[in-house]
Amino acid sequence: MLKRHLLAAAAATTLLVSALPAQAVSIAYNANFEALIAPGIAAYEAATGQKVDAIKLPGGDDYSTRIQTDLSAGTAADVIMLDSYIVAEYAGSNYLAPLDDLLKDWDQFKDFMKGPLDVVSYNGKVYALPNGTDVRMLYYNKADFTKAGLPIPWAPKTWADVIDAGKALNKVGVANAFLLEAGTKWGEGTTMQGFYMTLLGADTPDGDRNRLRDRASGKWIGDSPAIRNTLKFYQDVYVNDKISGTAINYAADVFNDTNNAFLAGDIGIYATGNWANDCLWGCGNANQPSQEEKDKLVGFSPWPGSGLPGAKATTNISGGWTVALTAKAATNPDAIKLLEAIYDAKNLGKWTVDTKTLTVRQDIADSDAYKSNPFLAQITAMVADTTGRDTVPGYAKVSALVQDMTAGILDGKSIDDVVKTYHDALVDEFGADAVVTLQ
Repeated sequence: MLKRHLLAAAAATTLLVSALPAQAVSIAYNANFEALIAPGIAAYEAATGQKVDAIKLPGGDDYSTRIQTDLSAGTAADVIMLDSYIVAEYAGSNYLAPLDDLLKDWDQFKDFMKGPLDVVSYNGKVYALPNGTDVRMLYYNKADFTKAGLPIPWAPKTWADVIDAGKALNKVGVANAFLLEAGTKWGEGTTMQGFYMTLLGADTPDGDRNRLRDRASGKWIGDSPAIRNTLKFYQDVYVNDKISGTAINYAADVFNDTNNAFLAGDIGIYATGNWANDCLWGCGNANQPSQEEKDKLVGFSPWPGSGLPGAKATTNISGGWTVALTAKAATNPDAIKLLEAIYDAKNLGKWTVDTKTLTVRQDIADSDAYKSNPFLAQITAMVADTTGRDTVPGYAKVSALVQDMTAGILDGKSIDDVVKTYHDALVDEFGADAVVTLQ
């Protein structure tokens, strides 16, 4: 009798468990992107009947710390949201699943632009899908340019064109003709908006000659013609031709103070990114001028290459947020379906247009809804040829050393001296076998 009751209870338990909605896949995401992620989850659940275990976490530094802790502890969700700067490091640590084969049968994978996928790649494989990106350019104050007799629109072809424009601006009283971010106060801004944008167009683009790291050998580049050419450009701006004073890189609040100085005409040319279209007037400020009014005040141009034979004509480097699969999810088809639902053209396209985000997909770029934003439509062409940082383990240290190199130039040190200091610091940090000199 007791045995019969136990069997009946077991059967009832089995029925109860089978009636519960399954949790086939889990996701951890940054709450700032709920408008993208939540509809993707809902679409997945509606299509599959499966319940997603969704973990919404506050944004900011604590978010990245939580994800890192979960990955190292082996407790991370199947699907995780990541800032693109950390993708290569996590891929190199075997925390993430490469997506190329997992998404090869998804008909929308082909719509992602090559440049943004390069940002989230490691050793030639894609490890995350980007939801948006940024680009960098040279903004210029149109009132200053008119006063100096410079052409509008302005489209410099070489670094020399930028220097020449700076000299013309100096003559009409613009002492800080060109803000090329330098020194340590800008932090990663110096590396991204200044040094790397220059470096990418500094030499012939054979292999990784214009990068901080040689990806084929896995070694940091301690000395190269591109690094020296880049430092020479910094030297021309701040020391040789002195088209700008060094003090602008040490303002009390470098971001807001320089934004205000640029709008006031005290800075003529500003090396920054597409976010400046809003942030010059206060990031997120609801009372901004219309785009038409902004366009009367400010213009922009792609970053030119050096002009040396064989160098790239224009350059760009990008970041942005992404969604990846953890390594354990590589064999979970539901994790792949969730990723595809989030990045479905309808879901991603609506979020992209609603948030005025620079798209990473050509089909979205071609849509009427996206092209209705004239600024985004104009700058999207820059996305196709962009690249990402060398964000493998150790990158943060290398970036800090790059900032130190530019600070040395501001202080009047020679290129030989700052390069030797940089090279030796790389050797101290990573070992001689991990550092290469290019001729």
